[in-house]
Amino acid sequence: MPSTETTKKIAIRFLIFAVLLTSIILISVSLKKLSTIEYGIQYDRWAKTLDDATKQGGLHAGPPGYRFIKFPSTQISANIADTCVSRDGLRVGFDTTFQYQMPAEHIVTVVKKYRNFKGWSTIVEAAGNAAVQHTCSEFNVTDFQSMRTIIQDSMLNNLRMKLEGSLEGITENGMYAVATSLQLTNVQLPQLYNNAVSEKQRAEEDIALAKNQRTQESTKANTELLAAEEEARKILENAYNYANVTIIRADLKAEATRFAFSKEKEVLVKAKETFSLTSDGVIAYMTNQLYASTDHLTVKVGEPAKISRKDEL
Repeated sequence: MPSTETTKKIAIRFLIFAVLLTSIILISVSLKKLSTIEYGIQYDRWAKTLDDATKQGGLHAGPPGYRFIKFPSTQISANIADTCVSRDGLRVGFDTTFQYQMPAEHIVTVVKKYRNFKGWSTIVEAAGNAAVQHTCSEFNVTDFQSMRTIIQDSMLNNLRMKLEGSLEGITENGMYAVATSLQLTNVQLPQLYNNAVSEKQRAEEDIALAKNQRTQESTKANTELLAAEEEARKILENAYNYANVTIIRADLKAEATRFAFSKEKEVLVKAKETFSLTSDGVIAYMTNQLYASTDHLTVKVGEPAKISRKDEL
């Protein structure tokens, strides 16, 4: 049987071991680590108390069994894919990505209101969607094609109002988050609108084509008109020239005829005066002149006929 002294030594050693083991266990459950990209608030699960100081990355001691309620210390990104209603009542599909941060000084307030990061981030994303929805209602569907940058800036301003409470800084009216940026990555316009735009483009192309064809036809018609006018001018000028030539020829011929008759008249008058001829004598004279100027004259006359004008001379 072991002696009383030996039993005491064993009990002391066991007590020391138990104390050391308990100390090790208490120390191990009293130390928690935060990464360099995390914020944390100590929460004593047994006392149900929340520390009022925000801890950053590193090893931290606290009450046995406590835990950290953690939040990212870096920029947080959220994606929203949804539809919204434009000012003119058409539904527009969109994809947005926005970035926000949690200020360390507001973590305690956020934990008290939203419990943890998951609950807070869900509310933040819902507020972001509401900001985008509100922005959509400020613009017509046609603005999403021509004013996309302006719409994106307006979405960011509305996001700041929702998350921060005002454009000047964080207030209790917001979500205690800082909105840093927003990207409107995609816009899906309504199919009816796209169809209308396509129809309008086709109509504009048809109108442009019709205008071009009208211009071409007008040019062609003008060309033909000018050609016809030029041809008419030529024909008219030729007619004028031909008429002038004909008139001149007629005038010259008339003048020559008048001159010939005038000379012949002078000859007959002189012959009548010189030879003391009567009118019949003049006719006989002209007849003889005709016979004399004609070679191989053949005359057929019926009986009785008087060809010679000799007696009248």
